[in-house]
Amino acid sequence: MMEKVASWKHLDVVSKLNLFPGMKHLDVAGGTDCDVAFRILETINSVNRRSREGTIEDDLQEETHIYVCDINPKMLNVGKKRAQERGLGDLGSLVWVEGDAEKLTFKDDSMDGYTIAFGIRNVTHIEKVLAEAYRVLKKRGRFLCLELSHVDTPVCKQLYDYYTFSVIPV
Repeated sequence: MMEKVASWKHLDVVSKLNLFPGMKHLDVAGGTDCDVAFRILETINSVNRRSREGTIEDDLQEETHIYVCDINPKMLNVGKKRAQERGLGDLGSLVWVEGDAEKLTFKDDSMDGYTIAFGIRNVTHIEKVLAEAYRVLKKRGRFLCLELSHVDTPVCKQLYDYYTFSVIPV
């Protein structure tokens, strides 16, 4: 079922990922648009705070790894800066990886979750990206792809382009 909304940021998309403390998650093409990775980490941190009175926070925090993977190192640097600005840069849970979505360097069956938000449109071979996602996901891992459709009608394309490049980044 496809939901229509004004902005993906108004959806609780990360709830679909079955998040838990200690998980390993891969956010692909997330360099500058690392909002999904941030929401995942913030949600896990919230669960951690609510569920563990009397446990050592650092132990649980270090177990969780959110890998932000992007082919462009400059985009990763922008993401790192944004993480610092949000107070997430020094936690150790965010791991910044320069890499190609079509040839990931992660081991088979190593990720509990995989997201790609508005990035699959920029890859050369979508089928290779999907095969890599399947390869790195654990047996019951969750895959989430946020993407918009291709528009051919000129008037609609102008609206689509405006929304994609002006509204979504906000």
